[in-house]
Amino acid sequence: MKVKLFIYSNLKNYIKNYDEKNGILKEVSIPQSIRQFLNETIHHERVIDAISIVVVNKKVVPFREWNRHLKDKDVIKIYPPIGGG
Repeated sequence: MKVKLFIYSNLKNYIKNYDEKNGILKEVSIPQSIRQFLNETIHHERVIDAISIVVVNKKVVPFREWNRHLKDKDVIKIYPPIGGG
């Protein structure tokens, strides 16, 4: 199955050949959860801590649901924590 990933943070620097405009299309051979996919795709030791929002197919996925399995042609967008004040 194929999954498309877009990253809107510096985590994109931890993916080999990440394309700023088109993201990355990754072939996944076994069923994977969102959490597994992110841990295996982004080569950063604290990847999960560096993500605030995960959107799959235009729907925000709460942190407690990151263990759900991905499906063919899913599009994932991840965003960093946002601060201000």
